[in-house]
Amino acid sequence: MNQRRRPGWWSTRTNPWALAEDHDENRMWLAWLVRLRWVAIVGQIVTLAFTVPVIDLPAMVLPAMAGLVGLLAVTNVITVRVLTDRERVPVSALFGQLLLDVVVLTAFFAGAGGAGNPFVALYLIHIAIGAVILPSREAVTLMTLVVLANIALHRVHLPLHPERHPLPPDMLMAFGQIIAVTVTVGSVGSFVLGMGSTLRRQKQRLVEARDRTAQTDRLRAVGTLAAGAAHELNTPLSTIGLRLRRVARRHGDDDTSADLAAIREQLERCTTIVDKLLVGAGDPSASGIDRRPLHTFVEDALSLWRKGAPLGATLSVDPDPVVVELPDVAFTQAFINLLENAREAQQEAGLDLPLRVRVTRDDDVGVVEIIDHGAGLPDDATRIGEPFYTTKPTGTGLGVFVARAVADGAGGGLTYHRADGTTVARWTFPESRRTP
Repeated sequence: MNQRRRPGWWSTRTNPWALAEDHDENRMWLAWLVRLRWVAIVGQIVTLAFTVPVIDLPAMVLPAMAGLVGLLAVTNVITVRVLTDRERVPVSALFGQLLLDVVVLTAFFAGAGGAGNPFVALYLIHIAIGAVILPSREAVTLMTLVVLANIALHRVHLPLHPERHPLPPDMLMAFGQIIAVTVTVGSVGSFVLGMGSTLRRQKQRLVEARDRTAQTDRLRAVGTLAAGAAHELNTPLSTIGLRLRRVARRHGDDDTSADLAAIREQLERCTTIVDKLLVGAGDPSASGIDRRPLHTFVEDALSLWRKGAPLGATLSVDPDPVVVELPDVAFTQAFINLLENAREAQQEAGLDLPLRVRVTRDDDVGVVEIIDHGAGLPDDATRIGEPFYTTKPTGTGLGVFVARAVADGAGGGLTYHRADGTTVARWTFPESRRTP
């Protein structure tokens, strides 16, 4: 039984930049609070360093301030455990965390000069975060509490004694304001930049999801046409089969028997293709999913292609197999389509060199590469894979489209590039982590 590994405090589970991909938005915001609270703790420690010589009643105030800083540190450690163990974070947890920060900050400033302390600018961090991550009612409540806390600090606080500090009072205040503004701007700026990055990634995911949906719709439309064509072909194929049997009964010489055997083999192949079209209807997700090493999918499809191909193909397989989950029928059809495209590209270039097929591992991804010595990629290479886009006079563009759909459906992809005078079709499929 696998034990769930607890991530560290800077792991991707709590790293705000990594959590931009988290499905629970509140978990991402809570991770940001953890990060920025560490910044606030550093700011409060700096405040203590500046105010130790000038605070009133140091024997009482210093331990209290140190306790407040320690409270925030302990809260952060506990929050990391919450991020690790809980799948969902309620809005009330976010509001409670921000409220705790405001209360602790207010108590801290009450013992360190009140509203006159230059570090009161740290309140802006919590206002900025609350305005973004909280619903309107909780955000307005937090802002109101910050305003009330600032008003209270004007009346209830222990005074500072700048004359006790070795630096002149004006210089001391200037240093304090510079540091406070730097910490505040850095914190708010980092938060806003991270939020912008998150929004851009979410927008990109939405665009990709829309493209996948449109692609699936086009593929299903193509599948409907293919299924209709398959139904129409069934009748003439059955008729051809009946006529072949009649001819075989009439003519029993060796030459005729050999010809009829070859025709029957090709007829069976056509019948098999039609049956596959009827099963899948052109949609890779419609056929059964098989789970086995990627190289076995490739070997089976390559063996089928070799039976009728006028060109050879070499296969090299990585000794470390990658187990994948793929629709067997759709993969075979798509792989043969890619091989045929590579063969035709070489044929147009007047070459009869064997194709090269490589099956390798790239971390936890299985890679199938089909390499040919053809003319190369078209000028508008970004359109490769669109339905009905082709550079061949008699092509339809559906072969690469279906191959890309098979890869996308499994969570992988299909790309083309040039390398050392060859064209490489790189087909990727993620490794299956499911226990059989």
